[in-house]
Amino acid sequence: MAKHTVMIILSVAIVGVALGGFPPILRTPLLVAGGTALAVLSYLSSVVYCSNCKKLIEDAEQALPQSSDESTTPPKIQ
Repeated sequence: MAKHTVMIILSVAIVGVALGGFPPILRTPLLVAGGTALAVLSYLSSVVYCSNCKKLIEDAEQALPQSSDESTTPPKIQ
């Protein structure tokens, strides 16, 4: 199951617990645990995305190499 699917299911479960009429002694730990799990999953999802960004940037630089001739650089303003 994908991380995004788990996050959606966990979000629906949190709403269900909040609106479900659970006693406060049970509702509070469930909401804290669900919220913490959702925060950790969303953080881990962004970490994986950012680690892939570096590879994508390197691949793009290889596909479009920078030329070093002066015709592509803007003129200097004095």
